[in-house]
Amino acid sequence: MRLISAPHVVARAARNVISMAEIKLNRAMGRERVPSQADILFIETSSTCNLKCRFCPYEKKSTVKTTMSAAMFQDCVAQAVAMGYRNFDLTPCTGDVFMDRRIFKNLQFLEDHPEVEGYHFFTNFSIPKPQQIEQLIGLKKLKVVTISIYGHDLQSFVAITKSTEKVYQRLLGNLEILYSALAKVKFRLVIGHRVTTDAPRRSDSDLAQVLERFKQRGIPIRTSHLYSNWGGLIGAADVEGLSIDIIDARKTYKNGACSMLFTTVQVLANGVVNACACRDVNATLQIGDLKTTPLRDIISGKNPAFRQIIDEQQRGEFRPICQSCDFYKSIYHHRQRDRVASTEMLSIQQFVDRADAHETFAEPSEPETERVAAPPV
Repeated sequence: MRLISAPHVVARAARNVISMAEIKLNRAMGRERVPSQADILFIETSSTCNLKCRFCPYEKKSTVKTTMSAAMFQDCVAQAVAMGYRNFDLTPCTGDVFMDRRIFKNLQFLEDHPEVEGYHFFTNFSIPKPQQIEQLIGLKKLKVVTISIYGHDLQSFVAITKSTEKVYQRLLGNLEILYSALAKVKFRLVIGHRVTTDAPRRSDSDLAQVLERFKQRGIPIRTSHLYSNWGGLIGAADVEGLSIDIIDARKTYKNGACSMLFTTVQVLANGVVNACACRDVNATLQIGDLKTTPLRDIISGKNPAFRQIIDEQQRGEFRPICQSCDFYKSIYHHRQRDRVASTEMLSIQQFVDRADAHETFAEPSEPETERVAAPPV
C-alpha cells in the first residue's frame, strides 16, 4: 500500500470536502434524503468463493461459508414479493454466486415467478462452465451482470487473487465465450476492472486484448485503482508487495445515518438478515433471522434492532465496522447518480412508514452497479 497523492486520491479528497459542506447544510435544514430503492432486496445465495483476493476480507471473516438452501431462497423471495419487492441483487457480501451449485435453479425460480421483475449480480466469472454461460445468456429477467476482473495480466491476477494460471485461463476462456455471444446478450453487461497503480497504461497481455475488444463493442470497462479497507479489516499488511492504494476511512466525513441501511438490507446465506450488504462481512449489523422471524417483521421500523442502528447513527454513534467504513453514504448527501436518475427521496419516517405498510413500490430503481468500491470476489 502506498501513501501517495495520486490524482484519483486527490480527487476523492476533494469530493469529500464538497460533500461535507452539503451534508452539514442539509442536516441543519432537516433535509433527509433516503433513496427510495425499497423494491430491491439483497439475497446472498452463497457466501463462498474460489478466489482469496488479498484486498478482500474473505479469509478473515468469522461468518459461516455456506450456500443457501433452495427452500430458504424460495421462501425468502415469496416473503419479499408479498412485501412489494420486485427486484433482487444476488451479489454475496464476500463470495461468488456461481459457487452455488443450485444457482440456475434459483435463477429459474425468479424467471418463472410472475411478480419478479428482475435481478442482477456481480461475479468474478472464473467459475461458470461454457454451457452455464449459454444458460445465462438465455435468461430474460436478468437485468445486469457486473464482471469483476483483477489485474492486467497473468502475473498481477495471480498476485492479487492468490489463485492459479488455470483459473486465469478459465476466466479468459469464459470472456471469449461471452464475447462471441454478445449479439444474443439481453442483460446489461458491465466490467469492473481492478488494477494496481503500477499497471501499464497500455498492455499487450491476453487479458488486456480481450478487454479492449469488449470496449470496442460498447461494453463499459470501469477501471479503478483505489481499494476498499472493508470497514478496517484490510490494511497495509494485507497488500504488502502489491502496488495498491487502500482508501483511508478517516477522511470519510460521517454525519447522520448511512443510506445503505435503507437500500441494501441483505439476507445472508444462513438466513441472518443484516442491515448492510456492503462491508459488514461478519454481520455485526444483523437485525433478525429468517429462520425464526418473518421478513416483514425484520425490515420494519417496529423492529427494535433495526431502529436502534438507525437511531445510533443519527446520534453520531457508529459501530466499529461503520466507524472504519470508507463506503459510508450520509442520508444528508444527495448523490449525483440519484439526481440524474431523479430518484425519489424520502425522510427516515417516510421510509419506515412505507416499509411498515408493506406497499408495492411501482417505480423500480436502477440496479446499483457501482455500489462497492471493491466488488465482491
